[in-house]
Amino acid sequence: MNVRRLVLVLALGGVVAAAPEPSLAQTAGAPRVQRPRLRLTIPSFSDAGPIPLQFTCYADGGKVISPPLRWAHVPEAARSFVLMATGPENHRRGSHTVAFFWGRWNIPAGTTQLAEGQPRGAEQPDGSRHMASDDGILGYDPPCAPPGAGPIHYQFKLYALDQMLSLPADASRDAVLQAMDGHIVGASVYYGTLERTPQP
Repeated sequence: MNVRRLVLVLALGGVVAAAPEPSLAQTAGAPRVQRPRLRLTIPSFSDAGPIPLQFTCYADGGKVISPPLRWAHVPEAARSFVLMATGPENHRRGSHTVAFFWGRWNIPAGTTQLAEGQPRGAEQPDGSRHMASDDGILGYDPPCAPPGAGPIHYQFKLYALDQMLSLPADASRDAVLQAMDGHIVGASVYYGTLERTPQP
């Protein structure tokens, strides 16, 4: 190999070495390979299906029980999870204003489920904390669609964050949302519906 050709090869090699490795999406003609996204499920009812009454304010005896949650395909960068559940105004107020009925932050990264019937209270055994619902409840505040309002949709949303949140123990939902900004590495939403027919 002559000197001129050797210099050219080395120069090209330096350019290639210095260039950042393209992602699969940037590589022309390369097949797109996507990792599975974070996926939240609630085994007790299908996505967008009816929420069993035992998980609503219409449960027998008024006993409050949260549904079981499971999730998979956790992003490698996840260091904690935040759960938020919202829906139309709760507790028979007859409004369609979006209300907040369950929130929990700093769920440890190794967690992949929350069992049915999570206890109320600020701090949980795993170190995570509940945010107060719109009714001031620290824990699951069950959906309560008013009779005659038709099918009401509620959503359970799980966020994966790249860090644990450093917040006061009594942090509000707004404070948690603000702290999450720029740290979300995955999210999944699961829907449920509730409809109550007026009693004659």
